[in-house]
Amino acid sequence: MDGRSDSRDVVARYEATLQRGTVLERSNRFTLLVDVDGQQRRAYLRNTGGLETTLEAGRTVLCRPADDEDRKTDFDAIAISADGTWVTVDATLPNEIFDRCVADGLVPQFEGYRLESREPSLPEGGRTDFRLRSPSGADAYVEVKSNTWVVDGVSKFPDRPTERGRRHLRHLTSLVGPERECHVVFVVQRPDAAVVRPFRSVDPDFADLLSTAVEAGVDVHALTTRFDPPVVTLEDPDLPVEVD
Repeated sequence: MDGRSDSRDVVARYEATLQRGTVLERSNRFTLLVDVDGQQRRAYLRNTGGLETTLEAGRTVLCRPADDEDRKTDFDAIAISADGTWVTVDATLPNEIFDRCVADGLVPQFEGYRLESREPSLPEGGRTDFRLRSPSGADAYVEVKSNTWVVDGVSKFPDRPTERGRRHLRHLTSLVGPERECHVVFVVQRPDAAVVRPFRSVDPDFADLLSTAVEAGVDVHALTTRFDPPVVTLEDPDLPVEVD
């Protein structure tokens, strides 16, 4: 592990030995073909995003061996090296990271909050990622978004049209009120972002809904992480978000 992570807060750790390979192609939405020790193997990609700035043939991938002999894939794809920067590609990891950040008080905006439930049902239907209790005792509903798209320091979301994401924004906008908080948290799974913006050219409706949500009182936050295998650390707990 790179010693630079020593002074940062650890938010996730991979206990299993990670194996290096080379990306060959994305054979379908959830499967990568990778070269590991000269053999073509299949790795499960837990990410439905486009991954345009991350996933590229010839790049190094870190894989975790599967522990189920009945699986159709030999590995889980954990991270890809994009021009020397490790990008974690497991879209479920941001929830684990956010959970840890709240529990350890690592994000200023959520200092003093405590976890009440994961994937709670919303009062008006649907679900979100977390329900927290604020220091004032209010319910705080939180939707966490996994983000890997970064170009020239600008991280954008989503990198594919997302009806699910639009639905979440509608729910949160309808819920927010004087005694109920609602939050969106973008977790950028790489350290090289300086700002997060909606990807209007990819999903203009999401961009419009995000602006509407902010105007209604939904709070929007972002943070970045760094991966020094096998440890994920918090890079920037308060990344700016620009909503147009």
